[in-house]
Amino acid sequence: MTDVLTPLAPPALAARVAGLASPSAFGAVLGASPITAISFAGGSPAAEALPWAELIAATAVVLESPARSAVLDYSGHQGSPALRAWIAEREGVDADRVVITNGALHGLSLSFLATVDPADVVVVENPVYPLAVKTLQLTGAEIHPVPLDADGLRTDVLEERLRAGLRPRALYTVPDFHNPTGRTLSPERRAHLVELADTYGFVVVSDNPYAELRGHGARPADLDVASDRVIRVNSFSKTFGPGLRLGWAVVPEWVRPGVLDLRARGDQHASTLTQAVVAELVSRPSFFDGLVGAAASLYRERAVVLEGALRAELGDAIEVSAPDGGVFAWPRFVDESVSVDDIAAAAARAGVVILPGSQFAARAGSAGGDADAADIARHARTSFGQASPEQIHEGVRRLGAAYREVAR
Repeated sequence: MTDVLTPLAPPALAARVAGLASPSAFGAVLGASPITAISFAGGSPAAEALPWAELIAATAVVLESPARSAVLDYSGHQGSPALRAWIAEREGVDADRVVITNGALHGLSLSFLATVDPADVVVVENPVYPLAVKTLQLTGAEIHPVPLDADGLRTDVLEERLRAGLRPRALYTVPDFHNPTGRTLSPERRAHLVELADTYGFVVVSDNPYAELRGHGARPADLDVASDRVIRVNSFSKTFGPGLRLGWAVVPEWVRPGVLDLRARGDQHASTLTQAVVAELVSRPSFFDGLVGAAASLYRERAVVLEGALRAELGDAIEVSAPDGGVFAWPRFVDESVSVDDIAAAAARAGVVILPGSQFAARAGSAGGDADAADIARHARTSFGQASPEQIHEGVRRLGAAYREVAR
């Protein structure tokens, strides 16, 4: 007698991923664009700002060294002692607090997963870097947006909400040359934010990969890691190239065991070879400062060119200022009857790609976001990192034509 089997259900993803939905259309080009399109959409560094020759030479050095077998072997979860020591000196912390990661987003993921439980509240800036929100979705946290202004996160608004009963588990911020706005959190607000974290008991995760790329003005101190409520996440992606997938997190002592336990259950460690190559380069006196100084000057020149081109092409139709560093500008289209999403779609057809501000609004399933969404949607993120001055001028000319097409 043959058993009759119940038909199997179709294969399905695990529940932890089946219900995930992107918090925004971040990165989507609104409309078809030609292959020859000029892109102001990405956050990658300029190819000419990266240390190509030095990376080639340093790779040869570590592969030809007497200890070369080690650089193709497994290594510890926390990362290369030599690289952690260099980072610790720059960060002003003990090397035991440094964990080497596979880029900044990996550092964010480890930090959030180690400190945030399902249904916890996490405060984010609004507008926000959408990939950080995607990472937070893995924790099951509730997102609570707080607005920005010219001086960064509105810590006064945050304090009002805390006094009214808001009790976040963590807060996410990009303090220097914020993605997408290019703004910088003022020194006074940095101190206020850490004070609030210490008073109300939440963790501040500082995501700061653009801080080294300051082309104008004095660099403010990062959030104070003397507080055991502060985690700093950073990356070599904007200085050595994102393809290396190398970053770090400076974590309080109480967070480190959780981060390393998660690490042991995931990727184990960052590339031993990549860590050795970067450690070889940064150990050279003045190398890193020279590298980031040249890159910052390049991006400052491009930021000024972009600001001037936008003002010349669009005049009173746009409000824009060049950031003091980083690779993003945040121009605002003044006429509220003209949709920036429509401008972005027309621009793509005309051969230039921008990302409309609507892609950065922290509103999906989050309290407090709708009030700011309309203003955020008047903006566009325009990256000048990989565009030459000639490409910037031509791209802005195409953007101007697209704007006039939509506005007529």
